Amino acid sequence: MEKTSFFRRLTILAPVLLALVSCAPQAFVIRPEMRTASKSGLNLLGKSMGVVYLTGKETAVNEFNEAIADGFATRLEEDYFGGQQEVGLFKMPAIDGADYSVKDTLVKLILESGKDVVFLFDVPIIDEPETGKTLKVAGRRVSPDSAYVTNVTSHFVTKVYVYDSMNKEDQVLAFNGEKTLSAEVYSGGSPTRADVMAGLPAIGYKAGILAANTFLSGWKQDYFQVIYYDGAESAWNKGAEKAYSFEWDKAIEEWMTLVNSKSAEKRSCAAYNIALGCFMSGLPDLALEWLDRSDKDMPISISKDLRKKIKEYSGR
Repeated sequence: MEKTSFFRRLTILAPVLLALVSCAPQAFVIRPEMRTASKSGLNLLGKSMGVVYLTGKETAVNEFNEAIADGFATRLEEDYFGGQQEVGLFKMPAIDGADYSVKDTLVKLILESGKDVVFLFDVPIIDEPETGKTLKVAGRRVSPDSAYVTNVTSHFVTKVYVYDSMNKEDQVLAFNGEKTLSAEVYSGGSPTRADVMAGLPAIGYKAGILAANTFLSGWKQDYFQVIYYDGAESAWNKGAEKAYSFEWDKAIEEWMTLVNSKSAEKRSCAAYNIALGCFMSGLPDLALEWLDRSDKDMPISISKDLRKKIKEYSGR
């Protein structure tokens, strides 16, 4: 599973007392904007993804569908993986009469790709492209065969099937898309059919970018509490300072020095903080393990809330 950041930025920070007793644990509140489920209802954060596109008998349609898948995957990578090429791209020949919304088909693709989530783009239906006016390219030197530009427009219908192997509902979701988009093609003055058809991949890529919007993560502001002991070991203060700056790796290093304290309460609080740091670093499973350790030493009141939020944001 990919490591992905759950938060976007710190917006508010305020102190809160856990107890009004000397040497008792205290906490301050951070209010980051957190990733939430996409418009599709799927929570894709921290999950590996693959995009499969079907190919048929027409080369132009296949190139169009490949471009849709490429644009779609690129947009997902920008949102979930910081632009890194982490979304697998696959093609598969279409079989006449096959129903690609069947769960068994998507499960097989999950197993073959090794991904947590698979998107399958069916063969699209594309109307004959229409051309607008052909105009001479102005303002720059160009080769004679690219001296003119023509706007090409095409209407298309596409379907995408999605299966999230980690979704509790365990079902295939189907989405339909219908759009009219355009692209510019260049020629020597009178665009041939080959010139016009060359504009289809550019239209498909735009379509893929737009289709991905349904699956991009949403954002909402939330709050989390970081525990510290005023006037106690310096690691508590240093850890709090690093957490304040969202330097979670460094904060965890400080808190790790406290997990073997003689005080069960301090061990529990340190483990809680480490759980929070792991979660904010995109490691929800490890975060839950540290919460288990915190609860085992001494359950604290805010642990349940953090556990609930980890499961909510990570789709567990």
